Amino acid sequence: MKIKKQLIYKSKNQVWRLLVSDTYKLVIELRDVNKKEVFFSCYDLEKGKKIFEDFQLEEKYWIGIETLYKDMIIFHKYNKPDMPGHKQIIGFDISDKSVKWMNADYSFLFIHNDKVYCYKENFEGRNFYSLNYLNGLLEENFGEDFQKINYLRTEADSIYSKNFLFTERWKTEKTDLSIGNAISEIINNLEIVGDVEYTSFSNLLLLSFHSKIFSGSLVNKFIAYDLSKQKIVLTEILNANTNSIMPDSFFMYKNYLLLLKEKNGLIVYKLE
Repeated sequence: MKIKKQLIYKSKNQVWRLLVSDTYKLVIELRDVNKKEVFFSCYDLEKGKKIFEDFQLEEKYWIGIETLYKDMIIFHKYNKPDMPGHKQIIGFDISDKSVKWMNADYSFLFIHNDKVYCYKENFEGRNFYSLNYLNGLLEENFGEDFQKINYLRTEADSIYSKNFLFTERWKTEKTDLSIGNAISEIINNLEIVGDVEYTSFSNLLLLSFHSKIFSGSLVNKFIAYDLSKQKIVLTEILNANTNSIMPDSFFMYKNYLLLLKEKNGLIVYKLE
């Protein structure tokens, strides 16, 4: 298997979230918590090229991403600053970098088959609706039929998650023998702090761990290990000197490997 470096990204701000769409658009949410500003960058994973960088909406901080669907980013605002409740639904077109529609009456639930599912609070509970994801126009009123909404949400989650591969924690008694032996060999003679997180893709074992280098300092390392050839084929230092454990430092979208480097960087590899 070939491992090709597809993209290197670094920002002066902290990477807050990473999202990937089925059109291979990568959206990076970045925040400056001191200045209270949020920025958004977007790349084409297949081409490894920038679409836009450090883009800001009219609201400079109290806004976030609900989801990324095809070439649309669905944003939300907050009910109140420093409060988790979401309000409004904003449809942003990546291709022309503009807000296409906004709805202040509903709150987002999920997106499925080109429809944004949402709700509106009433005195007795919630009414549910679907909107066209491209223009925000009302398509269907479900009333209070939460069972239908729950069914559609489960279906949507199942379709969305099948393209992603996330890590699990290594537990010696529950791990496949060949994988367990490989991990044991890789971390032999290292003073591991925290969990070893791993997953596998084709014949590759992918893992990340923290090891002590001297008192009070850790190094976070990523390794790709070819199980068939029994050798390390890729090593990346994700953080050369940290005093805290950074979990969930990598994941895969289809055949793209995304590595979070320190708190403000990203490396993407294509596995083929």
